[in-house]
Amino acid sequence: MIFNRQPLFLYFTLAVSVGYFITALSLGAPVSESGLTPSFFPILLGGVAIVFASVLIVQKLRAEHDGPGPSEPRIYTHLWVVVAIFVYIVAFKPLGYFISSSLFVFALLLLFSSFEKLLQKAVISVVIVGIAYVMFQQLFGVRLPTPWG
Repeated sequence: MIFNRQPLFLYFTLAVSVGYFITALSLGAPVSESGLTPSFFPILLGGVAIVFASVLIVQKLRAEHDGPGPSEPRIYTHLWVVVAIFVYIVAFKPLGYFISSSLFVFALLLLFSSFEKLLQKAVISVVIVGIAYVMFQQLFGVRLPTPWG
């Protein structure tokens, strides 16, 4: 019998997400009278990570219960995520926030779903990165890198 490391990785991801969320909560309230605080985005990110990890665990448990099928997750997805993060970190400064982040989000969408509806996934990636850009620039006053300066 071959040991499947994917459930272990999913539980580890959930534990790290919970730890990140608890740490983000220690930064203070996400909203104050003057609007969003710097803790808003980390708390939101931690909460979303917990939800996504939980959904992936439930999907994995259902797939094991139902037996193998054509929608079986791809092998080594977790390693491709690590590669994508590495490439993102390396590309962030030379390509700038918008291009590198859009490509990163698009890559993650492809890793965790099918290779169908590529245009729709590209648009979703750009929208997600655009919303984050507005949050960082307008709400937090953080200047993000661009490829031209």
